[in-house]
Amino acid sequence: MRLLALLCLLCLSLVAHANDASAPAVSNDATLILNNRVIATFRSNLLGSTPQQRQEAAEKRIRRLLGDATPLKLESRTNAEGGALLYDGNPLFFVSNADVDTLSGETLSGNLDHSKATLTELFNDSRGFNQPQEWLFAVAKAAAATLVFALGLWLLNRLWLLWNKLLRFVLARLIHKLRDVRNVVPVRLIKLSLRLLGYLVFWPSALALGYVWLSFVLRCFPYTRIWGEQLDAAVLSLLARFAVAILSALPSLGIIVFILLLTRWSVHGINYLFKQVESGRVQLGFFDADTAATTRKLLSVAAWLFAVAMIYPYLPGANTDAFKGLSVIVGLMVSLGASSVVGQFASGLILIYSRSIKVGEYVQIGDEEGTVMEIGMFATKVHTNLREEVSIPNSVLVSQSVKNFSRLARGGGVICKIVVTIGYDTPWRQVHAMLLEAARRTPGLRQDPASVVYQTALSDFYVEYHLRFALDEPRLRLQILSELNGNVQDVFNEYGVQIMSPNYEADSETPKLVKPEDFYLAPAKRPATL
Repeated sequence: MRLLALLCLLCLSLVAHANDASAPAVSNDATLILNNRVIATFRSNLLGSTPQQRQEAAEKRIRRLLGDATPLKLESRTNAEGGALLYDGNPLFFVSNADVDTLSGETLSGNLDHSKATLTELFNDSRGFNQPQEWLFAVAKAAAATLVFALGLWLLNRLWLLWNKLLRFVLARLIHKLRDVRNVVPVRLIKLSLRLLGYLVFWPSALALGYVWLSFVLRCFPYTRIWGEQLDAAVLSLLARFAVAILSALPSLGIIVFILLLTRWSVHGINYLFKQVESGRVQLGFFDADTAATTRKLLSVAAWLFAVAMIYPYLPGANTDAFKGLSVIVGLMVSLGASSVVGQFASGLILIYSRSIKVGEYVQIGDEEGTVMEIGMFATKVHTNLREEVSIPNSVLVSQSVKNFSRLARGGGVICKIVVTIGYDTPWRQVHAMLLEAARRTPGLRQDPASVVYQTALSDFYVEYHLRFALDEPRLRLQILSELNGNVQDVFNEYGVQIMSPNYEADSETPKLVKPEDFYLAPAKRPATL
């Protein structure tokens, strides 16, 4: 037999020389596959046999050995022109140099080693399967595995039902005890979250059980064993890639954690410092109690934005095209929608740091009048005397004039005025005295500075008088104005003077003149020097 193998190798050498001397016939490749295992590929004619014929002959020789063959009797031999794979000294098939695809990096020895390793696995898989009892045993193992798989699915289903019952019971008790939870988080959302948690446990468990069952059943039979091995290899390769990705990401994750911790400590320091400024314990030049809260928020947001920018390159997958595309989309959305937001934000900063208004001050903005309750980054909230909360966009607030009744009230109160028009037939000194009398009768007006009356216009039919007075509490301005107007009417009625605001249409027959003796009609008093 050994002599026969040597003769075959010699013939193979002669044929190779003949093929070099003349152009070989073009033929199709033929791959030797048994039980889904690729053993060898024949690409050239050999000893008058086409690749297809060589493949069929090799398959017949190997199939006769399946069931009883032992891998220990496999051996390979090579020379300068080719090689052969032998079993117990008998050739199974020959491989020439023309069968080697050198462009793909194949070598003769490498192909023979691969064929020998594949045949070893094939012989091990098929050992004993030439007997019916071995097939029956394999079928029994597959059936037992299927029963175990079905039992596992049944147990998972029972556990799922038990989880739902337990979920309903615990959720009912929890919601009954923590009634405030329903005001914060909807009950349906809590149920959905817990049910989703159950799905995240149930379905991966079912898939893992199905994978174990399928891999075991495929390995029970020689023909499908390689599929089970490939399935295991694919899963293990996937897990290995996950593990490698996690391990390779650990240094970056460590840097991310460090940046987050450093940012958190920095934000804590910023909060502590500016809360001290808010309370007045610390003075920081440009910053005061009114701007400290806003500055604290701005610096905290800036610190976290800086942290996000620092973290971005270390995120897993940050260099992938998908991540870059997502970044472009987010940036485009922010660019398109942020113009008005940035304008409102800038207006809010102008209001806060220009100190034109402060929280607690009584102001008039356009037609709205009330107390400033909050100066946000995008809008300012004002509480009116009608118990209304008005939100005014900061951009609108910056573009309008603002009357601040509280800013100067600390020195001498808030100066307010009422306007009265009286005809020329009433002495102006009497009007002054009556307006000042009405001011004295009105509570809430400051005595210092004292109220004063000005004649601001000599119109066609009347004289325009301004009564200016000071208030201690700007929030009571409307109430005090109402009482003052009532007192003005009472005083004028008491002294028989008609208020003709803003004008009148008809005049009496007698001329509306003031006699000199009437210049100082009560309650006016003649000066002592006269």
